[in-house]
Amino acid sequence: MAIRIRPEQRLTSVGQHADMERSIAVSAPLTGSVGLYSSMVTTQPGAKTRIHHHGPCETSIYIQAGLARFTFGPTGLEDTFTAEAGDFVYIPAGEVHVEENASTVHDLVVVLTRNCADSHVVYLDGGEDGGLPPAP
Repeated sequence: MAIRIRPEQRLTSVGQHADMERSIAVSAPLTGSVGLYSSMVTTQPGAKTRIHHHGPCETSIYIQAGLARFTFGPTGLEDTFTAEAGDFVYIPAGEVHVEENASTVHDLVVVLTRNCADSHVVYLDGGEDGGLPPAP
């Protein structure tokens, strides 16, 4: 059965840190998805994620607004590129990386899709791994 997810129905919470808001629209708890996760993520100016990967999940990121900087490689810091509004970014399964709002003035807004039914974040700094918060 097809499901419409309105903005107020999304599961919205803090993302990887206080300067990031994650608004989940498609996930196992919200829609019954078994292999797809989709959310909007807003990151405040200058903020960035911890070094992490998404395990077996591939990730597609559409830059809706702002300027993003991605670093990646064996430690998550070896290589870098920027992406701007209108660009798509592909992160392979297991790719160690960091996402950063490259602007010091404007929010970064992205639409994220993964081929896993939850957020599935594995941090490499010894901190607690991040998963999908419980459904409301």
